[in-house]
Amino acid sequence: MRYYSSSLLESASWYSFCESSIGKSRWYFPSFSDPSILLPSESPDGKWHMFCHTKLGIHHYLSESGLNWKTRGFPVFFRGHSPFIYREGTKYYMLFERHDFNRDRKDVTKDCSRIYLSRSEDLFKWSEPSAILDSSGISRASYRMGPSRLARPQLISWEGKYILYFGAGEARMFDTGQRASARFMAAESDFIDGPYRVLDAPILEIEPDSLERSLAAGSVSVYPCSDAVFAVECSYVYDREGNRSRSLMLLLKSSDAFSFEKVKVMMSEPEEGFASRAITGADLKYMESDDTWYCFYSANNYERHYPFVRDGLGLLLGKSRI
Repeated sequence: MRYYSSSLLESASWYSFCESSIGKSRWYFPSFSDPSILLPSESPDGKWHMFCHTKLGIHHYLSESGLNWKTRGFPVFFRGHSPFIYREGTKYYMLFERHDFNRDRKDVTKDCSRIYLSRSEDLFKWSEPSAILDSSGISRASYRMGPSRLARPQLISWEGKYILYFGAGEARMFDTGQRASARFMAAESDFIDGPYRVLDAPILEIEPDSLERSLAAGSVSVYPCSDAVFAVECSYVYDREGNRSRSLMLLLKSSDAFSFEKVKVMMSEPEEGFASRAITGADLKYMESDDTWYCFYSANNYERHYPFVRDGLGLLLGKSRI
């Protein structure tokens, strides 16, 4: 993977490709969350690939243009959540989360959540996944006595080590019921399949008086450049005027891969449209051929397809001013 200069991303101006979504989940596959994208230049067959999760598990989509997506049918991994594709040479690694599901348990803090790793050389055939991180050994994986959750894994290679980023703890919005990660944490390893050493302190967490993450840190995707590490955070804040939760898409920057500062707001939750309830996840890509940043994101509105909320896929484009 080629690392581009941070100035290309930091100076970019962002605008919506279109006001409507470029893809919606099927009624029989409700949810369409946390997209992970591979450009044609990154894939073995020269096509766009997207992995995301629905209520059934992780699905694989293909596209010739990056705009019209076709599903390959049944899930790649049932009950999987928040896939992330990491490429190293000709090999592809999928990281995703699974958690215990038992409605009979009275103490939900004892539920277990794990991050898994699977390998592929063609994006179609995947190895049996192995667990590389377990919530049972992470005290901050539970928030306010809620279920133990690890979510939205991200992996980068930085200064000779693998850094595994992940969401920890589950916060639920008081008005919509939308679930989001309370914290954003990291672990380090010398090897891609671990063992990983979890850093004690969260990188990001709920800040009650914050104008950016007073309700949840939300989904965070990480993008390494040649001289810095950037993150796209889909955070949640309390709107006092409207007495409701709102989501933001923030661009963050770090010089050491662990301490992040806000660069700009890439997008605010619109008042209406397919993203008016919550922005749930994002993935960032740079297309060198047209000098454009592509930020694909999942979002939903208040339209319900009983008993589920239906997600849509949105696209922001970023143009550098350099």
